[in-house]
Amino acid sequence: MAPHEIDVVEMGTTTMTTTTTSSIQSVDLVIFAAYVIPVIPRDVILSDHAIVIDKSRIIALLPREEAITRFVGLQERHLSSHIVTPGLVNLHTHAAMTLLRGLSDDKPLCDWLVQDIWPTEAAFVCPEFIKAGMTHAVAEMLRCGTTCCNDMYFFPDVVCSVLEETGFRGAVGQIIMEFPGPYGSGPDDYLEKAEPNLEKYAPGCHDLITVTMAPHAPYTVSDTSVQRADALAKQYKARMHMHLHETASECNDSENLNRESMSCHQSDQKMRPLANLKRMGLLSERLICTHMTQLTETEIDAVAAAGAHVVHCPSSNLKLASGIAPVTEMIKRGVNVGIGTDGAASNNSIDMLSEMKLTAILAKAQTLQSSSVPAVEVLQMATLNGARALGLEKDIGSIEVGKRADVIAVECDSIEMIPMYNAISHIVYVAGREHVSDVWINGKHLLDNHKLTTIDEAQVKKSVFEWAAKIHKHCVGDDGPA
Repeated sequence: MAPHEIDVVEMGTTTMTTTTTSSIQSVDLVIFAAYVIPVIPRDVILSDHAIVIDKSRIIALLPREEAITRFVGLQERHLSSHIVTPGLVNLHTHAAMTLLRGLSDDKPLCDWLVQDIWPTEAAFVCPEFIKAGMTHAVAEMLRCGTTCCNDMYFFPDVVCSVLEETGFRGAVGQIIMEFPGPYGSGPDDYLEKAEPNLEKYAPGCHDLITVTMAPHAPYTVSDTSVQRADALAKQYKARMHMHLHETASECNDSENLNRESMSCHQSDQKMRPLANLKRMGLLSERLICTHMTQLTETEIDAVAAAGAHVVHCPSSNLKLASGIAPVTEMIKRGVNVGIGTDGAASNNSIDMLSEMKLTAILAKAQTLQSSSVPAVEVLQMATLNGARALGLEKDIGSIEVGKRADVIAVECDSIEMIPMYNAISHIVYVAGREHVSDVWINGKHLLDNHKLTTIDEAQVKKSVFEWAAKIHKHCVGDDGPA
């Protein structure tokens, strides 16, 4: 059934050493599963195991029969036909843009932004829009097995409030742009608004929420503003999250300093944006670089040497005809690469499972090597690598003793899921979001047998349809099908 099958013994929650006590311990939750993929150790599938959870953390991972003799759960879940994995980490999204899903299709990035997205955002984005869109996005992500997202959008304080209300985990970007937008009048305003959240959600201050500084892109943020954002990030030990090298025009027009192009970076330097960030000392292990479809071998080496992280967003990059990130080469050279969906306005979903399959098969087509980016690598990219990029690898990204209980269960007995010879392969190449039955975040059951527990699905639908009618009327001139 598996490349390797091992048993992991229960460990003490304080000393982290093997315990042999015969007394039965009462705990918050025990999940019994047909298969557990812990991610660490790599390429391991555990058959008939139990995950023991207490006070939001995993305190044991051990064979079912042993768990029955050692633990009793206040809640117990028996998943006899399921694969349990770490929750998926969506390393780049604009979550509230679910409300703009399908608004603009079949256009290149610049036209998509300038003609459709930015004008619509200017007309509609407000705290109420963000609350509705973010709640909608959390519901969708939970149903797709995502337990953590790295978000970049407007009104981050509203995003944080939705995360708290729903129990979802997130890194919330404090957006920075050079020009006025729905959330701020310019860089000074954006930076001033960022600091309270940086302080409130500094590392270790909240169980679910961290924040990043999120200068939007080289073509929308000046060198000075990026440097100021980085200074704040350093002060509060936060990550930097930025679109980078998304299109060929961004790189070429910046290198030629073609001011007539909106893709040209907001700098007086005739160089590619990555080189410019490196020149300013901003290419570091704190930087999360999203897209990176246009990279030379020298640039890949620079990213690896700096310890910077890359987010691969294959669906969005393909749909906008932006390019294909050289994932195989980046991994080969030691770059930490995670996976993101981008926003639902450009993807047009935020389904990490479909993104994982595309990551695997696209790498094979790109390199003409069927061994490129195998399933085991993709699962790690979507879990542990994403956690590592966010600086959360000690808490999430794998099913290990001491980590937060962010886990998902995927049904493996439906007609389209049988037969199964390798659970890791099945998660990447076969499973769809319809197979995700259960999701726990921080030990809390947020998706219970396909049912959302902290979100009113009917209310979400009502809100989405109301916003869609307004947007459709504004863009088309009538109330539309919504």
